[in-house]
Amino acid sequence: MIGITSGYFFLLLLGGGIIYYALPKKQWIISLVLSLLYYFFASTPWTFLCLLGASTIAFFSTKYIARSYNETHSKKDKGILFLALFLVIGLWLGFAGRDFWITPANAICTMFGREMPFQGSLWAVPMGMGYYTAQVMGYILDCYMGVAKPHNNFFKLLLFVCFFPQLTTGPISRSHQLESLYQPHQLSYDNITHGIQRLMWGLGKKMILADRAGIIVNTIWGNLSAYNGYYHWVALLLYPVQMYCDFSGCMDIVIGAARIFGIKLPENFKNPFFSRNIQEFWQRWHITLGNWAKDYVMYPLLKTPLMIRLSSRCKHKFGKRMGRFIPTALGSLMVWLSMGIWHGGIKHIVGVSIYYWFFLTLGDLLKPAFSKLTDFLKIDTKVFSWHLFQSLRTYLIYGFGAVFFRAGSIKEAVGFIGSLFTMFFNGEYNPWIWVDGSLNHLGLDYKDMTVMICAVLIVLIAESMNERMNKPLITWVAQQNLVFRWGLYILGFFALITFGLYGPDYNAAAFIYGGF
Repeated sequence: MIGITSGYFFLLLLGGGIIYYALPKKQWIISLVLSLLYYFFASTPWTFLCLLGASTIAFFSTKYIARSYNETHSKKDKGILFLALFLVIGLWLGFAGRDFWITPANAICTMFGREMPFQGSLWAVPMGMGYYTAQVMGYILDCYMGVAKPHNNFFKLLLFVCFFPQLTTGPISRSHQLESLYQPHQLSYDNITHGIQRLMWGLGKKMILADRAGIIVNTIWGNLSAYNGYYHWVALLLYPVQMYCDFSGCMDIVIGAARIFGIKLPENFKNPFFSRNIQEFWQRWHITLGNWAKDYVMYPLLKTPLMIRLSSRCKHKFGKRMGRFIPTALGSLMVWLSMGIWHGGIKHIVGVSIYYWFFLTLGDLLKPAFSKLTDFLKIDTKVFSWHLFQSLRTYLIYGFGAVFFRAGSIKEAVGFIGSLFTMFFNGEYNPWIWVDGSLNHLGLDYKDMTVMICAVLIVLIAESMNERMNKPLITWVAQQNLVFRWGLYILGFFALITFGLYGPDYNAAAFIYGGF
């Protein structure tokens, strides 16, 4: 397995980069070969067929739609569109979405005394399947709507689907965002240095912070009965840090690797933990997936005659505000259901779809009441303390939902959340763990704990500067004087070498969001 933090990945990046710039007229072909090699060796060989299958469906369906498209689409065009989407989704359901049919199928067989025919271990998920499936579906729909032109060359389309830095973990790109894949790129000092800086920052977030936080979280979750009481609160509060630094660190590596080749990928995060509410949070977290769901699920749904009629009736019966709110809430529910399904399990529909949709809808519904309440209490909403309260509240709301990501089942997640409050009444109340050194026995010693806390502070300061300057910190560093700039680069490199987690037990491929 070749993960994007493994030495093999960086050898591929180095060797591929040298050949890439040595043959500028063949760069897109070199990118395709590197991508296919990476996917072939990083995944199981037979899952390679799923990638080719999705790309083939997209190629022939869009070619047909484009050939027959005038001002309006015929019924046959629509039939081809639905067939193509059905086949692509069917591929995804067969592997990545197997929980939706394997569990019911096995339950039915057990009910009738039959042996379970489907074992999860036999149905390995093709790496990155959720990402390239969404990208292929977006491409097909864009071609159908006339937003994008279909590729005439199958291999160029295949490169769009499987460009190797983004293949396994996103971001989910649109056709127009990757047009530069087919253009020649000159060797650029800015691209190389910016790419390497972004790579190092992502590796630091992953290997110095996220992996250490993961040791504590996994220790607690590995024995919830022994580590009870406030240990559960430690896991609750630390897991969002692990998820963010793991996933955003992965994105930094991916975006940095693509930048070395002169390709600018869309950003997937924008300082989400500085959000004032959960709606803003999801505009800053996994941005490309949220945009995909809105553009291809919510907006087309709201434009249907049924939703237009519903909006008109609600407006007539309940007033202008509810005429907007009810259809939007239903459209938002479809968005969140699609995002929950994309994550590939029934527990994600509860923990992602229903949970977050409920808080988003409730916040929108009660927004006028909250505004009146803050005015009545004469709360100054422009001061730092109020912004801090809003960010902490948003962090907690996200943290409770993230429990469903970490738990093995809905039952375990609900039990864990319940234990956070029942500990005050059932004898598990143990506040002394905060001061008696118990936290140093969760897989990290005092030195590693100190490194993790310092890393949290560094990431927090960096994200705060990003937020205040409204631009990446790397851009600010690049504008500094030579000595200061390279001093930071060298310091960061040695920090990564010194404090990054390595060794025989380290799994370089184990990104949390790599499983989708």
